[in-house]
Amino acid sequence: MRILAGIGAMLLAGMAGPAVAQQSVSEWLDGDYATGDWGGARTTLEDAGVKFEGAYTTDIMAVRNGNAGSGDGWDYAGRMDFGLEFDLEKLIGATGLSFYASGAWSSGQNLSDRQVGNLFSVQQIFTGQEARLSELYFQQKLFDDTLKFKIGRLTTEQDFLASDIYTNYVNGGINGSPANVPGGNFGYTTAPFAQWGVVGAYEPIEDLRFAVGVYNADEKTIDDHRNGTRFTLDPEDGVFAIGEVSYGWNQLKEAEKGKEQEVPEGLAGMVKLGIFGESGHHERVDGEGHQDGSAGFYVSAQQMVYREPDTADQGLTPWAVASFLPRESVNELPVFFGGGLVYKGLIPSRDDDNTALGFFYGKLSKDINPGGSEKILELAYTAQLTKWFYVRPDLQLVFDPAGVSSADTAVVFGGEIGVTF
Repeated sequence: MRILAGIGAMLLAGMAGPAVAQQSVSEWLDGDYATGDWGGARTTLEDAGVKFEGAYTTDIMAVRNGNAGSGDGWDYAGRMDFGLEFDLEKLIGATGLSFYASGAWSSGQNLSDRQVGNLFSVQQIFTGQEARLSELYFQQKLFDDTLKFKIGRLTTEQDFLASDIYTNYVNGGINGSPANVPGGNFGYTTAPFAQWGVVGAYEPIEDLRFAVGVYNADEKTIDDHRNGTRFTLDPEDGVFAIGEVSYGWNQLKEAEKGKEQEVPEGLAGMVKLGIFGESGHHERVDGEGHQDGSAGFYVSAQQMVYREPDTADQGLTPWAVASFLPRESVNELPVFFGGGLVYKGLIPSRDDDNTALGFFYGKLSKDINPGGSEKILELAYTAQLTKWFYVRPDLQLVFDPAGVSSADTAVVFGGEIGVTF
């Protein structure tokens, strides 16, 4: 594994430049970022209030027994994400205020459309072929960070429904958030897309969070050809509103500088419950005109059931999520269920690796012919080769693609590679 990490490091050396050259290979591999500390400039900027984010992710997947196109083959999909956060308290003395901007460069092809012939994208990273401005917002923190507000161009999944445990998978049915929610609501966006919105979140006690968000629901913002710079705000397009309550217990906290990390006695878990609704015109799934409005709700839970002795977070965590959009006339997938198991550190000496087994189910609307349901079974292994570089071999079985029970079960295999700059 270390050899693979070293190969990846050498491939990135040209991008890292002189800053990495000042470090030994060992220091580079043990660092937090592929581009190092830029000769100390990165830390200096962060101390001054300017933080840079950058990452590249690629899904290279192949299919056997696909149900579209030639049926067999492979595709590449990739995305470069970048962001800048300005701590305006450090920069200009505005207490608790920050400004954030991000963007993405997406490339590649969609294997699900071209050859698999299914609904849940087998490459979660595929988001088109364009450079796009993503989020652009101000955030205000008040009362010792117990109350937070965001306003601007926002990506909904950053604040609602999503969970870090979903990122252990490659299939787009769950990676990010359950696919039927953004699929049925223009106002619920996933990276790198964003809508005008405002979010308020309140934590009266640690790990208990109440959040409410209101977003524009403009279909043209998602499908625009202006690289995310269509800033029109027209209330007649519709409004998406969402509320969520979440509660976590025995959560592992980041260690304070110079102190050992405190490990809770109990096992970590979390539950979320949310409700949402969207106004505006929605095209009927049977193609017979439009209807106004759609609503839904979701519930999710995860609970570690085993922690290896003398470790902070190694062990087994089951999880499950269900989301419902009852109005089948305007929702292609009114019912979604996902569940799985994630084991961190399953292989001895590979303490930061994750082994993930997942099952995703989507029921098609009764107004769609032939209806039915699509099911995905996925097995993924995330090899965390360095803090900034991972490789994720992945296998997916696609049952009843697009709800067609007579279709062959597609076998999708390949993997994901991620680098943090």
